[in-house]
Amino acid sequence: MLHTPSNILHATEDLSAGVLVFLALATRELVDAGVQQTVIYRSQGDIAAIARHFDPQVRLVPITTAPHAGPWRHLNAWRLTLCNELSGRPYDAVHLHAAKAGLLGRAILSGVAGHPPVYYSPHGLPNLQRGHAIAGAMSALKERVAAISTFRPVGCGLGEARELERLTHRTAAVLENPVDATFFGVPRQPAAQPRVVTVGRACEQKGAEQFAELAARFHFAGEDARFVWVGAGDEESEDVLRAAGVELTGWVDHSEVRSQLARAHVYVQASRWEGMALPVLQAMAIGLPCVVSDVVGNRDAITHGVTGLLAPDLSAMAVQVKTLLDQPPLAQSLGEAAQRDARQRFHPSRFRGSLLSLYRLEGIRAPTPRGALDTATS
Repeated sequence: MLHTPSNILHATEDLSAGVLVFLALATRELVDAGVQQTVIYRSQGDIAAIARHFDPQVRLVPITTAPHAGPWRHLNAWRLTLCNELSGRPYDAVHLHAAKAGLLGRAILSGVAGHPPVYYSPHGLPNLQRGHAIAGAMSALKERVAAISTFRPVGCGLGEARELERLTHRTAAVLENPVDATFFGVPRQPAAQPRVVTVGRACEQKGAEQFAELAARFHFAGEDARFVWVGAGDEESEDVLRAAGVELTGWVDHSEVRSQLARAHVYVQASRWEGMALPVLQAMAIGLPCVVSDVVGNRDAITHGVTGLLAPDLSAMAVQVKTLLDQPPLAQSLGEAAQRDARQRFHPSRFRGSLLSLYRLEGIRAPTPRGALDTATS
């Protein structure tokens, strides 16, 4: 018999963007199942603003160091916080989120006797990036070195899970990202002017330059299409996007993301590499046809020609976007198929069961869900 209540310790280096959205929803689902939780994270901003994303029953423990503290001082702060938590409370599992926390946590826990089972979710392995062989090789080397510790790798898609198995020589679990339930009930209201939208951090990984070039090609050809980047990012990427005529909204909350997707005609994800991008799943949940780069993560989310289109290069992406704008029946068919697939795979009700199974807490009698979560977007 499982002892009650169950208790999970989450730890992450950077509680922002996709990791924040994932943890906010994951912890909410586990709270509804009666699981106690603590989230350790590196404090880099407004603690009160972070807390607003989480259920009040989730304990938040910030790791604080001086702004210019060296790596050893930061590592020591991580070690003290993690060890204090493990010695002060009985935990059923430790779940490390994202690459930095994965490396730090596994290094620390390798020297702690009797710790609970450890799970590691990279949320997008850096070595999956294409065109950066050296960076990818360094990331892969770090994963192999960290694999000397005992842990269970967890991929957010089948492609990432297989890569984790190759690097760590351990059987990886697959825990597909969830979508807030509110996205499934959003009525689509496409604007009069064709709108091509993407969501996320404007940076190299998310394909900011590719999206900018896509927009420039349409504008140069005289196409009446509006390109919108929902989010913000590094200064260089933002400059490139604006120069190509792309509208940037800045960071917005989930209600505005839903509104932007509802008014769009096509969703584009031009990422160079991915784990499994949450905005793609949100677009699918709304029923928006998607054109995505043919990389790991995107391939796990989209079935080409059935629930969306995979683009092997920028020229193909431009043709696919133009096709969907010119052929509304095809766009509608792909969007409806995507929404059906998203409801089966990414709805929170299924995600809760997957989490409990991952942590071997299936014996918990989960209460009825309290309702949809509404958090800020990545």
